Amino acid sequence: MEKEVRSFNIEFRANGDSRTIEGRAIPFNFLSPNREGFREQILPSAVEGVIENSDIFMLYNHDRQKGFLARNNKGKGTLNIDVREDGVYFSFKPGTDNLSNYVWERMERGELDEMSFAFTVENDTWTKDADGVYTRTINKFLGLYDFSIVDSSYYGIEGAAQCKRFAEIQEEDRKALEAAQKAEEERKAEEEARKEQERQERIAETYRKLREEYIQYLPKQQG
Repeated sequence: MEKEVRSFNIEFRANGDSRTIEGRAIPFNFLSPNREGFREQILPSAVEGVIENSDIFMLYNHDRQKGFLARNNKGKGTLNIDVREDGVYFSFKPGTDNLSNYVWERMERGELDEMSFAFTVENDTWTKDADGVYTRTINKFLGLYDFSIVDSSYYGIEGAAQCKRFAEIQEEDRKALEAAQKAEEERKAEEEARKEQERQERIAETYRKLREEYIQYLPKQQG
């Protein structure tokens, strides 16, 4: 299953009084802007039964090699996660290691303002509007892997391009359209063939009647 990443310019903050970083990692029922031909929203049902079965790291720029800021392993750990009506919230107290101090200092200076998370999808729904723009509704995550504090330029357009499923949906729609067009062409060809057959039958019937009339006419002329 493809691992995907989404970034959002959403609220999180560093609380200097308690040296706590807290905010929202996943928004619910938020329809993203059109990016690369599709929009996306996440339903609250997406996280049901997932967090308590996932090992979620809090990272910086999704870079596990640099270590991690906090961790929630199947509902327990230094990364506190709270599911609310409008999304998944988190809080943690950064340690005193170099990475934690670096992130904390940059947050206090207001230099970090974007959250991101990594996930896989178990169930989603795609619709297409009259303008050809798709909407993806994520109904259920398969897994959540990390929340990440990221630089504002780290994932340019909210990671929307990182969705192979969109390419698959487009390909499925293309094939469905080709199949529909082929079926319509075959229907038209069958209709034309039927009309031609009916025309030939009318010609044959007309010829038969004319022949019968001619045969009946000949004795009269000979008499």
